[in-house]
Amino acid sequence: MAKQFLHEKSNVEGDVDLGENVSVWAFASIRGDEGKIIIGDNSNVQDGAIIHGAVSIGKNVTIGHNAVIHGAKIGNNVLIGISSVILDGVEIGDWSIVAAGSVVVPNSKIEGGSVVMGLPGKVARLVNENDKKYIQSACQNYIDKIEKH
Repeated sequence: MAKQFLHEKSNVEGDVDLGENVSVWAFASIRGDEGKIIIGDNSNVQDGAIIHGAVSIGKNVTIGHNAVIHGAKIGNNVLIGISSVILDGVEIGDWSIVAAGSVVVPNSKIEGGSVVMGLPGKVARLVNENDKKYIQSACQNYIDKIEKH
């Protein structure tokens, strides 16, 4: 059965389209007042994350705690690490990881299958099979949490 979870202490307002099995956790803010925000099926927005501006997030995406996404496009099966920042005009391809604390500068185009690290964020290596399993398990973990809440 399709479901969504919006924590009572989250903020979702404006032009926002959430897919099936999307979860938005405490103190996350999704503000669609300066452009449409689309978040695809099975994605999760963890505690304290901020999403603002025109943003497109694909299916099976994990947005880590305190991450910021502003005016960017995120593909499918992507993990955005804790406290990372994704700025205007960025495009991140499918099956990618942005490591915790990384900053992806405006208008960067990240090819699918990349692991991005640093300030500024640069491709450090390619995603491997263990990374793909981790991306999948992170999404499934938050889908399972919907059931508990």
